[in-house]
Parts: sequence; C-alpha cells; structure tokens
Amino acid sequence: MTTPEPKEPTLEEYRGLRALDRAVDEVLERALQARDNLERTFRRLLPVVLAHTSARAAVVTTIDEELRPCTWSAGAFPGEPAAVLGAHPEGVAQLGPDTFVSQRLDVGGQGVGHVGLLFDGAPAAGVVQAVRLLDAAAEQLDGILRSVQLAAEKHQLILACNTQLALPVFEHGMDGAVAALSERVRLPGLLLIHRDPVDTGRLHYRTWRSGRLEHDDDTRPAPSLDAAVKGRGLALLEKGHDMRGLLGAPRTVETVLVGGAGTGGVLGKLVLWSDDAEGFDAFTLDVVSVLASALSQRLVDYNRERVHLSQFFPSHVIDRLLEDPDYSTRWLSPREEPVGILFADINGFTRLCEQALEGPAAIGTFVDRWSEAVVKRVWAHGGVFDKMVGDCVIGLFGPPFFGGTVAERAAAAVRTARDIQALTAEMSADREVARMAEKVKLPGLGVAIGVNLSPTYCGLFGPNRSYTGFSSGMNQAARLQSLGGFRETLVMDSVREALAGVDDASLRTLQYGPLQEQAVKNVARPLRYHAVTF
Repeated sequence: MTTPEPKEPTLEEYRGLRALDRAVDEVLERALQARDNLERTFRRLLPVVLAHTSARAAVVTTIDEELRPCTWSAGAFPGEPAAVLGAHPEGVAQLGPDTFVSQRLDVGGQGVGHVGLLFDGAPAAGVVQAVRLLDAAAEQLDGILRSVQLAAEKHQLILACNTQLALPVFEHGMDGAVAALSERVRLPGLLLIHRDPVDTGRLHYRTWRSGRLEHDDDTRPAPSLDAAVKGRGLALLEKGHDMRGLLGAPRTVETVLVGGAGTGGVLGKLVLWSDDAEGFDAFTLDVVSVLASALSQRLVDYNRERVHLSQFFPSHVIDRLLEDPDYSTRWLSPREEPVGILFADINGFTRLCEQALEGPAAIGTFVDRWSEAVVKRVWAHGGVFDKMVGDCVIGLFGPPFFGGTVAERAAAAVRTARDIQALTAEMSADREVARMAEKVKLPGLGVAIGVNLSPTYCGLFGPNRSYTGFSSGMNQAARLQSLGGFRETLVMDSVREALAGVDDASLRTLQYGPLQEQAVKNVARPLRYHAVTF
C-alpha cells in the first residue's frame, strides 16, 4: 500500500499531534522521575499512544538497558507483534482489512529498532495523519532511547575498562582498556604519564594511536617525550601544563589523575589529543573521564603493589615480576632452593650508639644512610634484601627467579661482601663518621660479614607478606657474622667449595685464611669457616 501525497496538516490535526506530544512527554517525565526501566516505561506509554491515535495495537522493538533486543506491545495483533513488525519494518502495509504503519527508530544516526501502529481497517483520519502521529511518537521515543543507549554503552565501556585494568600486568590492562574504548569512540591520540611509586621523581609514559600502542618509555621511547620528561620532570603533571606543543597537536584535553587520601596526591595525567582542529564529542569526553577515574584507582593499587615489592627487590626485578600475571604464585610462593646468604653488621655499633651518636634520631639517620647504601650493593649483585635486624643487613642470593648455578649464587654473595667492605671503609673518610670512630677508639667505620651457602625455604611469609628465608643455614650465617672482627669477612667452608670451580676475574684475588671450627650457641655442629681478604 502506498502512502498518499502529504498535505499540510489541518488545525485539528495540529491539535491532535500536540495533544499526543504532550501526553507522551508527561508519561516519559513521570517514568523519569520514578526511575522506571524501559519495561515499566512502555507499559505506561503504549496505552496512552493507543488512546491518542485511535490505533488498535502498538508495538516497539528496540534494545534494553543491557543492549539486548526486546519487544513491547499493547493491544491485539493478528499473531506475534514482533513478527508483524519484522515483516513490515517501515512504511504502510495492508494486513487483510487492517492498516499497519511502521517507522524506524534512530539514535544518533544509528537504527535501534522500529515502532508500529495497527489500525482497524483504514485509519479514520487517513493514512497520512496516521504516519504523522506515528512520527510524533517516534521522535519522543528516539530521545528516551538515546539516553538509555548512551547510558548502557557507557556502563558496558566501564565494565570493559575495569575488566582490562584488573589484569595483573598493569601495562597489558591499559592497552586492553584503550583498545576497548577505541572500538566505540574516536581516540586519535592518548597519552598516559605517571609517577614511579618508588622513585617518585621518575616519570613513565605510554601513548596510543587510534587504540594501538605507539610509544612507551621502556621499550618504544619517543624522543620528544623523553626530552620533556628529562627537562620538565614532575611539572608535566601540573594541571593546565600546556601539552599541545609537546604532542604537536592543535587540540588536547587532559585529566589529572589523583589518588585518595594518603596516596601522594597527583599520580599522573591522561591526555587525549587530535592532530587536526576537530574536537571531541561529549560522550567521548565522558568515557575518557570514566577511564581516568578507574585508572586512578588502578594506579593506587599498582603503586601499592610496587611499593610493597620494593622493600625486597630492585626496580628491574619488580618489572620482570609484574610482567607475569601469576608472578606471586610462580615466583614468590615459598620454595626450597640453595641460596647464598649474607649478614653484614656494623662493628662496635652499641658503643657508637652509647658514646658517639647523640640521641635516637641521630642513630636512626646514621643507620638509614649506611643501610641504604648496603642494600644497593646487594641489589647490584642480584640479591634480595631480606630484612634488617638492628643494624644488621641480611641479603639472599638466588631468589626470586633462582637462575644461574649454585656456585654463581655464592659468588654473588661474596662479591657483595667485598663491595660492602669497600663502601664502609670509604665512609670512614667522612668527617662526621671519622669523628664518631675516634670517639669510640676505632680506626674507622667497620663491618663484620658472614657468608653462607645453604638450602633455604624462601618466599612471602607472615601477615605483612615479607619476603624472607628460613633454614639452619640462616642461623649459621648469623652466628658466623657475630664471630667476625673489625672489617672482617668470614665465609662458610661450603662457600669456598662452591667457588672452587668458578672462573671469575673479580674473585681471583680472593685469599682464604686457614679453616677454622667454632662451636656456637643454638647451632648443632661447629661452624667450619675461613676468613677472606679481597
């Protein structure tokens, strides 16, 4: 059936269209106030549409709040309403003696369904007026469906972003979240720049083009960003800092990422940019803002994770751990392995505290300075910082990846001992340290070190999930260190045996003293050890 040529509506028709528009608007307003879902909204709305159009039945097929296809109807149809609408998706059709008028529902240029009215026989006011009535109702429906669709799409994008950001590897999660967003919105360029949680003066960055990773500061550096990070540092994170020149983009929109209380304030910045002067629509800016909010929380969690691991491991080890989604189970769960063990304790520390260091604050400051330098030496040789007991630093060699041979683990512990001895001797040249040593009648600052090689059960333990080791070898190393004199390094005989086959230029000058045996408290067998000189 063809639709007759439209004529200008009569005054009476204008009044009918206006009445329908007001009635539909009132129903939608009440539904909005009541926060009705689409099911309840159409249950209210369709009978009102029937009353104002004199149609026998009405049907709508569209998508619901979860973006699923659904059908709602009112009145009596000859068969299934969805099937009728599916057979006649747009225009005017004759169904036996009845007339069916249908129209496409459109949201932002995208079809999201159809609406149809069924009239007994020919519409009393004519087909053209029936089409106009349907069009008036459809315009109202387009508006409500647009808001529902945008809200549903936003919700699904939030879920997709959160799912990706929950991935254990932070970088993989960010790549996935950006890719998910780019499937729905225009993301010509996106930059994430954020602080390192451990070295808070260091910045990391990552850029994407149309959802695909383009640059990162580690494996795919961008010269312009590297130069900016080096030259401007944390100023790049300040709100309002002009990023257009840095990115070479005429249009940029940025969101500062801020953590909650106690997280250190500004965490980073997310910058959306375009190479042309075209801006971004409200929906894009809204979902990028949602991404920024989710990203802020993810950075808080990520930073907390890195800070926790930084108590034991250097940055490059943490990077490797966090590249593995199952790193905690695979690498940090307790396991027994041969491990190089080092205990390093300041000579005469009690005397220094009692006679040379003036008050608890001075003691703490001095220990902080010395131990920080010692831990750097442990890390430099591939070791793990286990803990401090008083002024004694404990290092483990082998964990967390347990690569290399047992001999190499022993060698790393001995090389670390050599460097700690050199460091401590160098600190004696410091005027304040020299004054302290003279006050307690020591020739300088010294350290006693014990090194052992022993099977040890290593991993995360206790309520604080501290990385440590347990074994009789740990007890032996502690007792061995306590036997050490001024600037003396003692190694268990197991260490010397392990190093016998090691061809290492840095250890060729190592000289062993005679084998000694010493019974010590709480250790079943006498310690067999050598003093070594470097």
